[in-house]
Amino acid sequence: MKKLIAISAALALAACNGAETNETEVESDTAADVAATEDDSILEGDAPGFEAVAPGTYQVTRAGDQVDYIEIHPGMTFSRVDADGEATGGVIFMKDGMTCFLVEGAEQEDCFTDGPTQADGSMETTSEAGDISTVMPVEGSLEDHVG
Repeated sequence: MKKLIAISAALALAACNGAETNETEVESDTAADVAATEDDSILEGDAPGFEAVAPGTYQVTRAGDQVDYIEIHPGMTFSRVDADGEATGGVIFMKDGMTCFLVEGAEQEDCFTDGPTQADGSMETTSEAGDISTVMPVEGSLEDHVG
């Protein structure tokens, strides 16, 4: 929870600081943004992973054909309903080249190595434990896919 509060506070501070920019600052920030996309903590660009496809709603098919649904919201937060119907949410961030999900209230994030986005919009992700899942964009919101 402390991590979630710290991340939320950092995002809020960044949003407040950005509200007072002028055109010159925006131009210089654009150059900084290009340089920052090489930093693992930034979720932007055309690289593989959720940073290339978010926001939106996705079907995640895990081992054993278990299907979860996840909705990525602007600001890199998420809501998820797993195959058992359990709802969770939290924040997404990059760490050591992996896409990480920190569920609200959890102490440890779950990180995944993302494969390239395929022509149909899907991608494979591999957990740190080696489990492979297929992530596929779907129409509608999370509520449209869960009971």
